[in-house]
Amino acid sequence: MNVRPESVDPRALVIAQNRQRIAHEAYGSTANWNSLTSDEQKLMVEEAATWLRAAVEAGIVPLAVKPTRDHYAVYLDEEGFLYGEYDGDDILRLVQVSEQAQSKERLEEQGTEFRLIGWSQ
Repeated sequence: MNVRPESVDPRALVIAQNRQRIAHEAYGSTANWNSLTSDEQKLMVEEAATWLRAAVEAGIVPLAVKPTRDHYAVYLDEEGFLYGEYDGDDILRLVQVSEQAQSKERLEEQGTEFRLIGWSQ
């Protein structure tokens, strides 16, 4: 059973699941998101969405959607490397030497985790 309301920022689900994991770690137990009822999942996702909206309004995190078509997404992977949106689904690792763009979707399928950290113009 997975809850992911379409009207909620997709990052709220990640926040809710991490919150549950962190809460269980303090007691030495393992969190199991799928063992929660749909009402419990929904409550946690809605709570996380509220925190996320507040963080966006405070300027701590970026909007999840592209502000204008002149903006390009900037991502950070789990190793700290920066990537910029390049063309459609392609992203380009931001380094001082030009590299070949790769499919963001393909990299995610291979296990790379990206975090949207902002937008550039």
